Amino acid sequence: MAYQTSPYPEWSWSLSRDHMFHTCKRQYYYHYYGAHGGWLMTASDTARTAYRLKQLKNLYILLGDAVHTAAQKLLDLRETQQAYPDEAAVNRFLRQSLNQAYVESKKKDEWWAYPKQYTMLHEMYYEGELAPARVEAIAARMPVCAHGLLESDTWRELVRDQTCTIVEVEQLNHITIHDTKVYVKLDALYRRPDGIWVIADWKTGRISEKNREQLWLYALYVNECYGVPLEQIEVRTEYLLDGICDRTVPNEEELDIIAHKIRVSTESMKQYSADDYYNRPLTEESFHGVGEPSTCIMCNYRQICPAAKLG
Repeated sequence: MAYQTSPYPEWSWSLSRDHMFHTCKRQYYYHYYGAHGGWLMTASDTARTAYRLKQLKNLYILLGDAVHTAAQKLLDLRETQQAYPDEAAVNRFLRQSLNQAYVESKKKDEWWAYPKQYTMLHEMYYEGELAPARVEAIAARMPVCAHGLLESDTWRELVRDQTCTIVEVEQLNHITIHDTKVYVKLDALYRRPDGIWVIADWKTGRISEKNREQLWLYALYVNECYGVPLEQIEVRTEYLLDGICDRTVPNEEELDIIAHKIRVSTESMKQYSADDYYNRPLTEESFHGVGEPSTCIMCNYRQICPAAKLG
């Protein structure tokens, strides 16, 4: 049987989708609609290009990905009762991950042919090289993140108390809210022997209030999917650069706030839909680009966006 795909993507919602929608409508269109099916031989040149551009990652995102992979490997070692790496080994893993991405980014033709098999850095694709100041900033963050990960409250608790039961690690799941599939991906979810369920989220950026919405959504997911009362859920944001663990116990009001946000956001997005049943969007021209240099310079799709302004 020949491989088939829907002409339009499945309708769903996530916080990252909401953020992109409010950042730039044209970027949103390329990411969620224009790139759909771009992996097919029968796709248009524009769809194939958008699909490739969708895979670009900048250095900050790549560092975050590498830290999350390191955390996942640590949790795997705990589950299999193997020896843990020291701080130098974790830092070396982060450095090797970014170095490998840099090497792969020099192979533009290979990446263009196989965009899911190779990494292409946003900076390398558009500028041809990495800015020294950015390389220096990332290099300075790596050892701090390695130290912060191993010294985080979450990791220290899991090492200290082997009776904690890990439930989820980096699993893509979803819940249905207002008839919409809402995706979540928890860095780690575990249950302590005292009955408390801990949702842990490692951050490689600076402290931000925006992160609280993400954790409210995670708490809503754990509450609904596992039936855990809110008073038995602890949500943590581990800010690795600052060495701070922000702990909270979610309440009904906060979960109502995130549920309301999803409803309002969904209604706004569907104003750009020509057909809700198939999730067919309005024309590309209906999604206006923000056209601000500070936004466009970091956008993956600036190559094909007529609204891109780089100042």
